[in-house]
Amino acid sequence: MFDESLFDKENLRIIKTINAGMGTRHRDKPYDLNNTDDLKQALLLTTAAYRDYWHYWVTLETINENFDESLENYDTATWFNIGNAPGKADELSLKAAAALNKARLAFDELKERAKKNCALIIKAVLSTPPTAQKNVLGRSYEIKPEEIDDRIDELLDELDESPYHYEMPKNRDALLKLMKEKWSVKVKKGDG
Repeated sequence: MFDESLFDKENLRIIKTINAGMGTRHRDKPYDLNNTDDLKQALLLTTAAYRDYWHYWVTLETINENFDESLENYDTATWFNIGNAPGKADELSLKAAAALNKARLAFDELKERAKKNCALIIKAVLSTPPTAQKNVLGRSYEIKPEEIDDRIDELLDELDESPYHYEMPKNRDALLKLMKEKWSVKVKKGDG
């Protein structure tokens, strides 16, 4: 389910206050999934959110692996004791490992929530008529309803293998390119 807490009354008030005070234009109303302009914006933002949180999680995973190697090389006794006898491990290293693990788990949850939101928007777009899909995705796709969730999961898993971009449009465009590569019907010569 889409994260509805983003649009509760208190959050809307805060967003409107920020927009007024800073001159920004952050969205301050729920998406209308029947409106192609809203679907375009929702696809842009949910794809970017997923990619950002995925990137931060991957970065924390890398830091965790590197920190583990550093402990193994530079503080071997602590590295051994963290897993076997935490009471004997260096307190500061133990504190750093615990904080890093807590951050990794939190970002994993953020990544998974963002992935569900992104999948929901993709599914909403794919459930629209071909003309609306073309307006949002640049083309239309025919996917059987019973296959849609699995196909979206596979698509997002493959997106994880593509380069990360900080810019929102580049992440959305990477998703659209992957969709086109994976889901476009290939017409053989002589088939029309």
